Amino acid sequence: MEVGFLGLGIMGKAMAVNLLKNGFNVTVWNRTLSKCEDLVEYGASVGQTPAEIVKKCKYTIAILADPAAALSVVFDKDGVLETMCSGKGYIDMSTVDAATSTKISKGILGKGGRFLEAPVSGSKKPAEDGQLIILAAGDKSLHDEITPAFDVMGKQTFFLGEVGNGAKMKLVVNMIMGRMRLNHSLQNGKVYSGKSMANAFSEGLVLSDRCGLSQQTLIDVLGLGAIGNPMFKLKGPAMIQERFDPQFPLKHQQKDMRLALGLGDDVGVSMPVAAAANEVFKKARSMGLGDLDFSAVYQAVKKP
Repeated sequence: MEVGFLGLGIMGKAMAVNLLKNGFNVTVWNRTLSKCEDLVEYGASVGQTPAEIVKKCKYTIAILADPAAALSVVFDKDGVLETMCSGKGYIDMSTVDAATSTKISKGILGKGGRFLEAPVSGSKKPAEDGQLIILAAGDKSLHDEITPAFDVMGKQTFFLGEVGNGAKMKLVVNMIMGRMRLNHSLQNGKVYSGKSMANAFSEGLVLSDRCGLSQQTLIDVLGLGAIGNPMFKLKGPAMIQERFDPQFPLKHQQKDMRLALGLGDDVGVSMPVAAAANEVFKKARSMGLGDLDFSAVYQAVKKP
């Protein structure tokens, strides 16, 4: 399979190397062309512009830093659209917002091409090991054709329907990951930080639902990633069904949060994430949810 690859940052380089190691013919481009040199050692060809890559290859994959970079590569001079035409496919694996993905999709379709967004969940090591989680949406036929490449770069691919859903799912996942990473860092990995995980998880479930995404798919994606946690599989399905049989009552959770914050005050430790989580548990208690399971905090997050 002849594949073009745009963007050789930390993620892109590792992904392109895996394609080369697994027998794909890969032509690479990077804004800083010197970054292509390492890939030549693995057998890659080098293109001088995105337009040249698209002209040469039936399939072009891109993974770029941000929305501005993703748009620039497509719409600027010597960009993807200059040579995009019928029979070609563009797969954008960048993490961008849904509006950016939709704009790129319209540009590609306007030239007769096919478009698939496919942001990835994972970091450098999973990228190197071919263990990324791929969140694809858009042209299903293109998805099916590029699956051999996805199978090399990732351990599982989710097809999420129309363009924008992949971008939205990736942002929901990263929001939860960001909350949990910050929480773990600020709380030094203490036990009560694990319980406040329910807040971040609840926000993710509500956000995914409001975006029209499958909450169960969110649980599945999280379970495969770096923040995979038994709580997601144990509590997630029940939370979606709004079943909160008490395993650890919410009122006790809020009490423990309050006492932990008091302990922090005693020893001069600032715990802003725990404090914010405590406020949500307090709201849940005020809603009469104190005797239910601590996961009922989902109801407090869900309520406007």
